Amino acid sequence: MVNSDIPKIGQSLTGDIEYNLKCMSTTLDALRALVYVSDLETQELIYLNQYGQSEWKEKNPSTCFHLQDKSQVKLCDSCTRQDLVNKDNQSTGVHHSEFENPDTGKWYQAQAQAIKWHDSRTVRLEIAFDVTEQKQLEHQLRTAHAKAKSNANTDPLLSCLNRRAFFERFESVFAHSQRHKFPLTLVMMDIDNFKVFNDEFGHSFGDQLLVTTSNVFEKAIRETDIFARYGGDEFILALPNTNQENTIKLLSRIQQDMSKHAASPSTDFSVTLSFGLTSLDEKSTVDKLLNHADIALYQAKNAGRNHIEVYQALDDNYLNERARRKPSPPVRISLGYLNRYAERI
Repeated sequence: MVNSDIPKIGQSLTGDIEYNLKCMSTTLDALRALVYVSDLETQELIYLNQYGQSEWKEKNPSTCFHLQDKSQVKLCDSCTRQDLVNKDNQSTGVHHSEFENPDTGKWYQAQAQAIKWHDSRTVRLEIAFDVTEQKQLEHQLRTAHAKAKSNANTDPLLSCLNRRAFFERFESVFAHSQRHKFPLTLVMMDIDNFKVFNDEFGHSFGDQLLVTTSNVFEKAIRETDIFARYGGDEFILALPNTNQENTIKLLSRIQQDMSKHAASPSTDFSVTLSFGLTSLDEKSTVDKLLNHADIALYQAKNAGRNHIEVYQALDDNYLNERARRKPSPPVRISLGYLNRYAERI
């Protein structure tokens, strides 16, 4: 049993000294805090108050680190012993730490200090308060913050990045690629005839088409690529360390996947995508890349849809001509087939 006499000065103690010792022992035992004293060299546990004895599974620990586990053979990872004294064995003041009781899962915030014991030994005095509720609250706040951040960065329908989150990531990728002269390709795309689909088949069909499109892209791209819903039926894709040739190969595969997976078995029609792409050069800015990719997408639409177009400079009349073009006829595909495909991927 840990000795609770503080300190052991002898049997002759009477009067005020004995009274003071009893008061101090009563006070320490009444604290809802772990209070212990251990030898700084041997880690022998000299004193442990009643709260410490009641909270720890090991009732008769011989060393301070046996408080946590009797089978433990070394100091705890969170131990501040080496910081409590300087090279002259003088106290360096109060040190703060946190540790967990592995038996109860409770967390403690501790203050430790080296002091001189009555027999001239240098000992460690530690007082630790239960901060479990505070830790639980911090965990809840971190979880809520992470969830809120995820919701703020994610499109609620598609679970891919939204426009704001795309730019948060893209700006650093752009700066890194520009600084190190790495290739970087930006792609804008949308679903051909999407408005017609919505008008003729309803918004639930349109939503499922968006989900299918997003799933096709997520399966085709790398973890280092940045894919997001740009707005409506438009998507945006940044491909670091990727030149235009390899980008076109990737987009061609995606076109084939869309034609294969989002088509009705009973018709010759398929859902198609149009792409506009541009690449980083020495004069590029984020705004210029976006503008060029957007223009390339318009060029793909003007070329008859279901096209991949690399940005080319155009005159002012080009977009006016695009605006006058009539939309292509609607593609007849099965909602049930689309639903089955979305479940598979």
